[in-house]
Amino acid sequence: MLRVLDATLPLATSDIAAISFAPRGIRPSPRQTPDVIKSYFGDQFVARVLTRDLLFKTSSSIEIIDTGKIRFIDSIALPDEEEMPTTQITLVDGAIHQGQLMLDYFQVETADAVMLKIPVDTLSGIRFAVSRENDKADFSHRWEQPPPSMFQDAMVDGSLAPEMVIIQGREFLRGDAQGDSDERPPTAVNPGTFAMGVFEVTFNEYDQFCAAAKCNMPDDEGWGRGDNPVVNVSWQDAKAYTEWLSNKTRKRYRLPSDAEWEYAARAGTDTKYWWGDETGTARANCEGCKSLWDGAQIAPVGKFAANPFGLHDTAGNVFEWVEDCFHDSFAKAPADGAPLEKPGCGKRVIRGGAWSFPPKEIRSANRWRDFPSRRSDDTGFRVARDIVLGTSE
Repeated sequence: MLRVLDATLPLATSDIAAISFAPRGIRPSPRQTPDVIKSYFGDQFVARVLTRDLLFKTSSSIEIIDTGKIRFIDSIALPDEEEMPTTQITLVDGAIHQGQLMLDYFQVETADAVMLKIPVDTLSGIRFAVSRENDKADFSHRWEQPPPSMFQDAMVDGSLAPEMVIIQGREFLRGDAQGDSDERPPTAVNPGTFAMGVFEVTFNEYDQFCAAAKCNMPDDEGWGRGDNPVVNVSWQDAKAYTEWLSNKTRKRYRLPSDAEWEYAARAGTDTKYWWGDETGTARANCEGCKSLWDGAQIAPVGKFAANPFGLHDTAGNVFEWVEDCFHDSFAKAPADGAPLEKPGCGKRVIRGGAWSFPPKEIRSANRWRDFPSRRSDDTGFRVARDIVLGTSE
């Protein structure tokens, strides 16, 4: 594989005459990042969390958890303001604990050595990025280099388009013989190479479009904007966003086809979900998935592990619009993964299930449909982009 500018392209060794490497005298040090702290009010800042041992109450016990072993802390407020927020702690090893923090505040230190006390009931989340070996105060951290298949296009104003990952197309079996009638018959499809959004389009990204296009910003239902997936957008709204993004980047952005979406969501698997046939605990945001947000609201994008292709939230969180017109079987679906269209299309396909739906509806093969003009608090989208093989486009 060869990474050229912003794309990863297949390259046969027989086509290479020579490889030369330019000398590099100085390698930049990884940028140091402390912990990221977010509040319910939409504020976000970086600081080093000094609080070490957390007293944590679960449904069956009280535990002490070392913050040095934590990757994420997420909280959602309860309707009763007198109760402490419900909290989910994700450890570095992937273990998940749910319950309530039994402390009043976190002690943090800013990069300017200012000490702060952050009340627990004002926090929506903390992302721990600091490696606390020897308790150094210089914000050394675990630095992760994104894989070469991930990229972000620059817009004409210098801002960045959504994060994308290149998906190498190959044949797969689309649908589920044991699934709903519109998932049958299972059909071999061979989509070409394309790029897909790593995350669902966020309110931050969509609001940027609305500001430029002077359109009404969609309602966030009181859940907050920022990194939450945009909801209350129609298929037509999603299409308008991709057209705007194409114009701003001079690349061809679009909605994925139904076949591309399932191929990317399966990520080489043939199980109900990309992680297996069982729902598990806190693998996704759905009603009954046992996560912090179950049946309550959307979750910020990227709160759950990525599938083997590097995509987050393909199961649950919000339904995602795709290009296809809905048809009740795959009998007439194009074998190359192109979208299925028909004159006078009355309903478009939505994929992935949502926070308010049960586990059965977040399967990789599951399909729903909706009117292209309808907006809902459980439906958003992610973008796709054409990749032209043999070029840097």
